[in-house]
Formats: sequence, structure tokens, C-alpha cells
Amino acid sequence: MGAGIAGASTAFALKQKGLKVLVLEKEKRCSGDSNAAGAFLSPKISKPSPYKTYLNDAFNYSLTFYKAHFPDLLAQCGLLKLPLDEKDKKRLASYEPYMHMKWEKRGEDYFFPEAGLIEPQALIAAMLKDIQVLENYSYKDITYHDSWQIDNFRAKHLIIATGSDALPFDLPYIQRKKIAGYRYDVRYHDSHLLTHNIHRELSFSHYHDEKIIIGATHIRGDVDLEEAAYQDSEGLLKRAAEIQTLKELQILKSYIGHRSSTLDYFPILGKVIHHDKTLEAYPYIKKGSKVPPQKYHYFPNLYIHNALASRGFVFAPYNAMLLADLILEGKEIDERLSPVRLFRKWAFHLEN
Repeated sequence: MGAGIAGASTAFALKQKGLKVLVLEKEKRCSGDSNAAGAFLSPKISKPSPYKTYLNDAFNYSLTFYKAHFPDLLAQCGLLKLPLDEKDKKRLASYEPYMHMKWEKRGEDYFFPEAGLIEPQALIAAMLKDIQVLENYSYKDITYHDSWQIDNFRAKHLIIATGSDALPFDLPYIQRKKIAGYRYDVRYHDSHLLTHNIHRELSFSHYHDEKIIIGATHIRGDVDLEEAAYQDSEGLLKRAAEIQTLKELQILKSYIGHRSSTLDYFPILGKVIHHDKTLEAYPYIKKGSKVPPQKYHYFPNLYIHNALASRGFVFAPYNAMLLADLILEGKEIDERLSPVRLFRKWAFHLEN
């Protein structure tokens, strides 16, 4: 369910494995969170951490994936990371021993030649080519009797990929936060001279046809995006002008949208836990007892791919591969990604 980058990547991965796929989308494909994304592809620059390892594994996989399947849509133009201030210069310098991807120092800045971006609309359209997609579809009923029944459609497997929209089931342990954002496609006098992406607080990115993408700015909370974008447009473009001279600026198009994220920034990927049945069987989970996830009660053949935040186009192909392997081959997903971690925290806080 959902035709953003999470749903499209999952549909593509499952079709590649030989499954028949139906995508149900409440609006148009790539009309929500994914449409407003800058679709930047860049590595994580930091000291070692589980999140950095996961993100950079996803980055390397997704670059290979895009090159193999959608090379014409990939602009692998590199990223120039600019420090914010003196403190940030020292912080970035301390990360140098842990930069295991290709990089080079350019004065006080850092250039990563393998980074780039990809066009969201064209990519999702290509991923969903030859896959049945029902747009502007609002379901009325979802039930399970040996298979999933969504109105008149039957399916063995059901995957929730609804972005920041409400989930179709009551799953209180799936706790997400909203991140609102917007971006501008612009052109200016010397825009053809920019040949790579630049990041310093905001992203300033090169794409084909001399189009420059400025954004995406993140606003936490459930806000009126159109009003927020209007109020901040001057500030956003002013900060952009500190990076590049925007002579004869033309705003070609603007985009607004919400994204969802978890508190630990890892996406949500894997089998959906039936929380009521699991707590009934193992009430001491609420005391912190670590019951093996294999003993949890799960909804039959129900999966989730969600909360990709601002790295959706890095995470989604990698996650889709992991999810396809889980569905078809039973390969378990790391607990740092699966709903297990969220369920444990939620259950523990019920009595603490």
C-alpha cells in the first residue's frame, strides 16, 4: 500500500523475484513525501555507530542498484561538504580516520565523488512500470481469512508503505514523528557552472538541464506546510545565496510534504507484531523481560516499510531487498530495523 519510494522499491524488488504485485495509492504515485524529497544520495560522515554502518551499507547498495537498473536517472555528480563554523571544522577533521568511502580534502571542505541524487518522479514511474497501480484509491475494509482481503482484492502478503500517512491498523507501538519539508527547483545566471552538490545546513544540488535543487528544509511537527514554506522562502534562499550567487534567480517549481521518522532514525522494516496477543502471552515483557522475537505473535503475512525520513532514496532499495528476502526466503531482518525494537520500548513504558 503506497506508491512513494518505499512502496515502489518494494514492489519492484518483489516483481524482480517473480511475484505478482498490486500497489494501492490514495493519491497519485510519488505525490506525497517522496515528491518533496531532494532525493540526495550521500554517505554518513561521523564516528563509527550502528546507524552509520547501516546507512553506508544502504548507500553503497543503492548506488549499485541505481546504476544497474536506472542509470539514466542517476546524477552521480559528487558532494562537497562545507563546515558550518570553527567548531564544525574540528568535528569533521575528527571524522577523517573513519571516512572509509572515497573522499578528498578541498581546503577546509570535503568532497565525496560517489554521492549524487536521482529524480523522484521519473524513478518511481520507472520502478512501477509494468506493475499494476491503482491511484486515487481509498480502501473501505481490510480483513484476513487465509489471505488478505482489501475490498475486492485478495493477496497472500500485505505490505504497509504509507509514508507519514496514518497506518491502516491500530499499532500503538509504531511511534513515529513527522518531519515537514520543502524544496525549490531553481535556475540562475551561472547555474550551469555548478557541477556537483553542496551541503552546509541546507542542500544545494546540481541536476540535469541546469536545474538546481535547493532544500529540503525540515520543520518538526504537524504544521501548515504551505504557510511555513511561504514564511521561510526568503530565509531559505538567503542562506542559499551565502553558498552560491543567485543572480537572476528563477524559481521553477516548489514542493512541500511530510516525512516520518523514528526517534532512533532507523527505518521500520519487517513483520508486524500483534501487540495484544503478544502481551497476553508474555505479560512480563512489560517488566523488561526479553522474550525472543520468534515467540511473538505476528499478523500473518503482514509487513511494514516505513519511516525513511530524509534518506528515503538511500534506504528504500536496500530495505526492499531485505524485505523481499524475508518474505520469500525467511531471512530475518536486523532487530535495529524491525518493529521488535519499537514494541519492546513501548511495552516496557506501559508500566514504567
